[in-house]
Amino acid sequence: MSKKKQPRNRKANAAAIGKISTPAPSSTESSKYQLPLVWLMPLVAMLLVAIMFLVRRTKVSASPLPTTPPVLDAKFVGAAECATCHEQENSRWRGSHHQLAMQPATDSTVLGDFSHASFDNNGVTTTFSRNGSKFMVRTDGPDGALHDYEIGYTFGVYPLQQYLIAMPGGRLQALGIAWDSRTRERGGQRWFFLYPGQKITARDTRHWTGIDQNWNYMCADCHSTNLRKNYDSRTRTFSTAYAEIDVSCEACHGPGSNHMSWAKKQGDWQKFDATQSLAIAL
Repeated sequence: MSKKKQPRNRKANAAAIGKISTPAPSSTESSKYQLPLVWLMPLVAMLLVAIMFLVRRTKVSASPLPTTPPVLDAKFVGAAECATCHEQENSRWRGSHHQLAMQPATDSTVLGDFSHASFDNNGVTTTFSRNGSKFMVRTDGPDGALHDYEIGYTFGVYPLQQYLIAMPGGRLQALGIAWDSRTRERGGQRWFFLYPGQKITARDTRHWTGIDQNWNYMCADCHSTNLRKNYDSRTRTFSTAYAEIDVSCEACHGPGSNHMSWAKKQGDWQKFDATQSLAIAL
């Protein structure tokens, strides 16, 4: 018996088809559209920065070059040059503690008694004398024995004055016995030891030959202008130099060559008030 062909149930088929849902896009498919946006934003930011840099660089290169040298190229000219315009300031500086901070030892700068004066301290007798134009001191040296030394420089002026002695290796050492430059009425005009009541031997760093009394390392920066220690660690020697021996104008105001060049170009610089002059100089 032949099978009877079943009629097609269109409604059932339609219902079945309606139940089939379209699959949601996978995370991989979704991210392939998001990734370009993630990378695009930093690229746009980098592009904007590059454009700003190029615009800024173009403006800088188009601006005229400065007509005056930078301050870093300035040189020290000395107080004598400064005095050619600043006479009043120079006259006030003369004789000041700054101007007398350090001086070569001469009849006009040495205040201490070097007429065979003596000073006893902890079993050591130090004597001060003259050898022609030289100022001499006989005292204990780095070996503890007495030696004769020439005073090279005065150091300071009031209320005390110290004395510097040249030693090997480019060193200047500050003598541990100083001169009290106050008046006699105030207890001055005498030699005194910087460490009263203490026995300072040549083994002590505070001895006048020790590192604590080394001018190059400990003292010179504040007593001279534009100091360069120039220490050679290989040979352990100094080749110390300075623009000026004392504390002069440029110790505070800096090297003045640029200012001098500007002043000479202005001709009659007194036409300008202080504010205008400073603005032009800078």
